[in-house]
Amino acid sequence: MAPSSHKTIRTSQPIFLDPKMIRQHIRTLIRNQYRLHPREATRQTHAVLNEIWQFVAFASVQLQANEQRQALLTLKAVTDVLTDQWMHLNDIHSEVSAFFQELTRVWTETVLQVDLTDTERKRWAKQVTIWQTRLADWHSIREAFAVPQAALREGWDYSPLQRILQGAALQERAWDGEIPAYAPLLTQARLVVLEQQEKFQEYLYLAKAEGQTRAYVTMLVRQRQIPEAISYGQHHLTTAEDALAVAQALWTHGARSEGLQIADLGITLDGDHVPLAIWLRDQSWRIGEQAQALKAGEVAFQGEPTLKHYLHLTHIAGTQWPQYRARLLDNARQAPSTTDAHGLLQIFLHEHLFEDAIAVLKTDRRHTLVALVVDAALKEQTALEWVVQACRQQAEHIMNGAKASYYQAAANWLTKARTAYHLLGQDDTWHVYLNDLAERHQHKSKLLPLLRALA
Repeated sequence: MAPSSHKTIRTSQPIFLDPKMIRQHIRTLIRNQYRLHPREATRQTHAVLNEIWQFVAFASVQLQANEQRQALLTLKAVTDVLTDQWMHLNDIHSEVSAFFQELTRVWTETVLQVDLTDTERKRWAKQVTIWQTRLADWHSIREAFAVPQAALREGWDYSPLQRILQGAALQERAWDGEIPAYAPLLTQARLVVLEQQEKFQEYLYLAKAEGQTRAYVTMLVRQRQIPEAISYGQHHLTTAEDALAVAQALWTHGARSEGLQIADLGITLDGDHVPLAIWLRDQSWRIGEQAQALKAGEVAFQGEPTLKHYLHLTHIAGTQWPQYRARLLDNARQAPSTTDAHGLLQIFLHEHLFEDAIAVLKTDRRHTLVALVVDAALKEQTALEWVVQACRQQAEHIMNGAKASYYQAAANWLTKARTAYHLLGQDDTWHVYLNDLAERHQHKSKLLPLLRALA
């Protein structure tokens, strides 16, 4: 469950939640799952987790109201029950796993915000160990608790960290010895807290030392250190996703040409180029940079060949469209087998290229895609011989399967076949075929009336 899927509760008034009530409510939610059929329980998991998340959101409100101890107790109540009852929640879609990942993130940020004594930190670290033990059979989630555990153990007084935050060790990492696996997550949590506390220079020191390039460069932008951001980004950005975040930050802060420059660099980096290319295409076109918009638009289309991207380029290319059209269509024809077939079909059908559309169906024969091409071909009155064969194959597959609930779908396919036969001037051939079907399936009482109606 991603953070964006959770609803945040906001209130201007300090609030109190009885931890005992929280435990009872969550236990009731989970207990209700016992009574559900497994299929229904799967559908209900999302709703249950969203309701539980409301208590986590309340903890954030309590922190904002400076009710730090109450926030910790609220989170403890949630975590106590979930670590004890997690096995009763259906995790078929990994929603429970994602929930725990988010919960440990909140725990990490919370213990870094709360002013705890050494004794309190040790007590909470012991509690985290108890939760980890309960999750011994769930390795990935058990390990997730290592992040708040480290935050409690090290706090902000950890000497390597302190040297960095003071700007005295910019060439060092915030760790003694081997870098732990949880280091990136703990660093990200520390950066969140430093930002909340408006300790921007310490934020920059830590982000740079820990190689958090996106965080470092975007904070430089927000601090109006644009030249430094551009220079550092050009030499240290490694992914298209990071380049997009930096480009958007630059654009938002008025450095538009610099943002486009970083985005153009990002297209050459590793990662998913499509979101970056779409952004660069749209922003370039907005300020009249046609050449850059075309370049980015073509990159977006290559990564995600859809009719929407195709039509965007139609609009941008203007008089240059014929050369781009030919290139894009060749690209679509050579798209790998993992490419979304629906998008390719929409492009080819838009251009009335039925042979290309039919070729797509050789690697993806889903009936919905076949229907898309069949309907378009009937409307254009083209490729009718193929329509006949395609509809017959779909209908016969259903009828031979002898599943009565699908017989109406078979009749629908045969209706399309009848139309194609008629357009070909082969009504007699259609009737011979229909009579043969009736003979072959004469013992299927629910199918025969549908076949007779087609006569």
